[in-house]
Amino acid sequence: MRVHSTLVLLVFLMGPPVGAQPVNVSPSLETQPIVRGGSATQDTALWVNAGTPAQSLLLVSDSVVGLVAFRLDGVEHDAVLSDGQAFGVDVRDGFALPGATTPLIVVANGSLPGLTAYIVDPISQRLRRVDTGNLRVTGSSPRAVTLYRSGSSGTLYAFMANATGTMQQIELRAGTDGGVEGVPVRSFEVGGTIAGAVADDQQGFLFVAQQNTGIWRYSAEPTAGNARVSVADTTAPLTAPLGGLALYPLPNGTGYLLAASEGSNQVVLFNRQPPHAAVGSFFVVQDGGIDAVNAPSTVEATSRSLGPGFPSGLVAVHDEINDPMQNDKIIPWPAVATAFSPALLVRQPETDGGVLDGGTDGGGGGGGGGGGGGGTSYPTEPDSGCSCASASVPGTLLFVLLGFALRYRRQQG
Repeated sequence: MRVHSTLVLLVFLMGPPVGAQPVNVSPSLETQPIVRGGSATQDTALWVNAGTPAQSLLLVSDSVVGLVAFRLDGVEHDAVLSDGQAFGVDVRDGFALPGATTPLIVVANGSLPGLTAYIVDPISQRLRRVDTGNLRVTGSSPRAVTLYRSGSSGTLYAFMANATGTMQQIELRAGTDGGVEGVPVRSFEVGGTIAGAVADDQQGFLFVAQQNTGIWRYSAEPTAGNARVSVADTTAPLTAPLGGLALYPLPNGTGYLLAASEGSNQVVLFNRQPPHAAVGSFFVVQDGGIDAVNAPSTVEATSRSLGPGFPSGLVAVHDEINDPMQNDKIIPWPAVATAFSPALLVRQPETDGGVLDGGTDGGGGGGGGGGGGGGTSYPTEPDSGCSCASASVPGTLLFVLLGFALRYRRQQG
């Protein structure tokens, strides 16, 4: 069969579908391996220093050692070694404690069992526990946690995943003793092992990765019940076992859902907005002295500006097969975005009084965002615009070419 040159030109100009083949991305740095006999990495989260974004911290939960904090140059900053097994970690801005409104760090603690809560002390810059052991959940065996701030009420919730596949939603409140209290408000069965979860504050979504099945979307509001929508099943490149989830959030619900695909050594991307179409996937490859990522069990992302090194945010991907022990590879988001053709959306860095991204954003924690606290406005999204590398051929030209092609075909018929 002869194919007319106009159709060939059309296909050539349109280019291959986004993500038809996995792309390769090089990390800019890696974290130090966790020593002390640990490195059973379970989850990662970002604590953003709003005043000095370059001094933000990557938090790693280790089920052997505990909670470990790394600077953005990959060097260990602090560790909490005495509070038990840390199976999951997440962060949300704007939690009102007596005397201050601060980002709250919540850990799924397998030893308690239940949740433990921390802040970064504003003076010492060290992790400081702020619960009093009262976030225990009867019969729980916590293996993951993600935080969600309701866009309608401003209430902060923790979703805690049990080893059996049960998801429990807990309302977090400032306690009368100056700490943090929790009240269970909802429970539902996912149907199997939960590998990770992330909440989208603006859209009111909870995304859950079921380890050997796929990704589900639930409503994150406490009265929503257990209705769910399938986002993706375990079809290549999203290959079981699955790992954690993250968001790269942009204004008006745009941005990306990222999924760690341990079975294919990749990170798979979906559109953040329904119907969450697949965007593509990427490998983190060796770059100089930094080895490639293998079997990633976690992924973390943010669109917040984190200083000169990461003005448009970053992605941190866990590397299970690392020498000598597991660690995280850190990649500036533009390096991911420009690896695709056409390029992905990138948040443009801002200056607010000379400080990069000093405004409200709420993109901390699992990338889902959550500002507010202590007021009547609860910002959940980046408040700046973003740029998108468009396709090389304008849409109108594609329609013209398609019209010519169809007209020629009718004439030949």
